[in-house]
Amino acid sequence: MFNRNIKRSGSWLLMFCLLLFLAACSSEGANNTSTNEVKEEQTSEQPAEQTAEKDMKKTRIISTVTGDVEVPTHPERVIVDWDLGHVLALGVEPVGASKTILEYGRFLEPYVTDQTQDIGGDGQVSVEKMLALNPDLIITWDPKMVEKYSKVAPTVVYDTGKYDNIHDEITAMGEILNRQKEAEEWLTSFEERVEVAKEKIRGVIPEDATFSIIDVATTKSTIVVGESGERGGDALYQILGVTPHPRVKSDIIDKGEIRLDVSWEKVGDYAGDYVFMVRNDVGSELELPSVWNSLDAVKNKRVYELDMKKYFTSDPLSALLQAEEMAALLTGGPK
Repeated sequence: MFNRNIKRSGSWLLMFCLLLFLAACSSEGANNTSTNEVKEEQTSEQPAEQTAEKDMKKTRIISTVTGDVEVPTHPERVIVDWDLGHVLALGVEPVGASKTILEYGRFLEPYVTDQTQDIGGDGQVSVEKMLALNPDLIITWDPKMVEKYSKVAPTVVYDTGKYDNIHDEITAMGEILNRQKEAEEWLTSFEERVEVAKEKIRGVIPEDATFSIIDVATTKSTIVVGESGERGGDALYQILGVTPHPRVKSDIIDKGEIRLDVSWEKVGDYAGDYVFMVRNDVGSELELPSVWNSLDAVKNKRVYELDMKKYFTSDPLSALLQAEEMAALLTGGPK
């Protein structure tokens, strides 16, 4: 009897242990199942995060004068060492720009906020300042700077000398910034505004009238401006389409020159019926050599002062604003 009880107790104990073992396995299996579910959920979430991160870093290849360059598909932190107006025209405010353009591109001031930091003057750009701004794209006019700038961010050379007109310039910048639609829209608006400016001076300016732009900022001599480059040449001759003085055309424009240094003794040879005078401190007293007062444009009160800090730049946006102001000066009405 005793022996039978021992066997029964042993059987019961064995069954009890077996039940505990099965319960433990079941609990562990449940925990493992729960853990696996969490891992699966985490795994299912990772591709979305990775895809989003990958999208943010998408790049594309564009062709430049220095070869193919890999740039961000949608650059957000752009630095320009010269061509500020080109990127502003397309709705991009850079994080850094040349101090020279910031000071001598006054027509661009309404489009620039504190976001755009000074990276140094032309020829003295600070790579350290560039690094601090964490750019994702740098646009430079100087091929010699590509190697240095490329250590900071992808760098593209934008050479306005390669383009024949404002349309080509804006289209090319649209490709660099991947803002082709914005470029088309800006050019459409540009044409409309140009036509308004031209209409202002039609009927006010004689058809055979000639024009000149003369820089007297140094007063030691004069600079007569052609139809391209800084000091309003693009605005007057290409946008408004007025007629340059014959000597301006033959000695500067036809020779493909931007400007010509002319002594005060010879300035009368280049002065048209209407003269735009580029100077500093517009409105203040200015003493000029007596030959200036002998010009027909001066005698007929057809001289209009232009602020050097507004007319030094020649980007499409500045040139458009310059043309509108010139039209307003010629007609004596609001811009």
